[in-house]
Amino acid sequence: MKARIIVVGLIEKDGKFLLGEKSVNVGPYANTWHIPGGGINPEEESMEDALKREIKEETGIEIQNIQPVGFDEDYEKNKHAEMTHYIFLDFKADYLSGEIKAGDDMNKLQWIEKDKLNDLNINKPTRKLLQKLNLI
Repeated sequence: MKARIIVVGLIEKDGKFLLGEKSVNVGPYANTWHIPGGGINPEEESMEDALKREIKEETGIEIQNIQPVGFDEDYEKNKHAEMTHYIFLDFKADYLSGEIKAGDDMNKLQWIEKDKLNDLNINKPTRKLLQKLNLI
C-alpha cells in the first residue's frame, strides 16, 4: 500500500475559513470540500515550507502565522484508484496576501463563515480537524 505525507492548512481571513471543493469524481475525497494542502517532499523541504508551497500552488495566496495543531491519518483511494495511507500534518494559518484561484485539484475555492461550515459536504479528515478545533 502506498503512503503519503500531506500538509494541510486551515487558513483564516476576517473570521472566514478557506475551503476548496474537489473536482467531480477525482479522488482522493472526490466531490467533497476540504482544507487546502498537499504532499511534502521531506528530503527537500520543511513542513512549514511545504505548507507555504502547497497553499500557493493550490490557492494562489500567501499565508502567515503558521501554527501546528496536530496530525491525523486516513485510508482512501488516490486518483489512480490505489488504496493509500494518508498521514496528515495539520496547521492553522492566517491569510497574508493574494487573490484565491483554484489549482488543478479543486473546482473552486471559497471563504466560508464558521456557521456555514457544517452545511458543506466536508471530507472525513477535514471534518475531524474542524471538530477538534471546535469549529463544527
